Amino acid sequence: MAAADHALEEAARIQRGVQHNLKLMQEVRALREDLRKAHAEIDRYRGMHARVVVGMRQLEDDHTAAMSRLQADNEMLLVRHKVYKLMAEHYARVALRLEPDMFAAHRDRVLQHVLFQRRKGVPPDDISAADVALLML
Repeated sequence: MAAADHALEEAARIQRGVQHNLKLMQEVRALREDLRKAHAEIDRYRGMHARVVVGMRQLEDDHTAAMSRLQADNEMLLVRHKVYKLMAEHYARVALRLEPDMFAAHRDRVLQHVLFQRRKGVPPDDISAADVALLML
C-alpha cells in the first residue's frame, strides 16, 4: 500500500510538473506572439518614418528652390526699380517729353547698363542718374 501511495504521489507530482510545463509553454507562445506583433508594429513605424523623412527632404528641396527663385525675382525687381528711378531722375532733370517708344528704348539700355555693372561687382545703388544720362541721348 505504501508503495501505491508513493506511486500515486509521484504520479501527482509528475502531473503537476507536466501541467506547469504546459502552462509555461503557453506563456512562451503568448510572449512569442506578442514579440511578433511588436516587431510588425516596429516595421510599420519604421516604414512610416522613412516616408515622412523622404517627404520632409522633398519639402526642404522645394523650399530651397522656391527661396532661390524668390531671391532671384527680388534681385531683378530691385534692379528694375533702380532702372526706373534712374530714368525718372534723368527725365526730371532734363525735362524730356515722355514718349512710349523712346521710354522703352531707354529702359532697355539702362537695364543692360545696370546688369553689366552688377556683373562687374558694382551694386545698383552706386549707379547714379549722371552715369546713365549718356545712354538716354
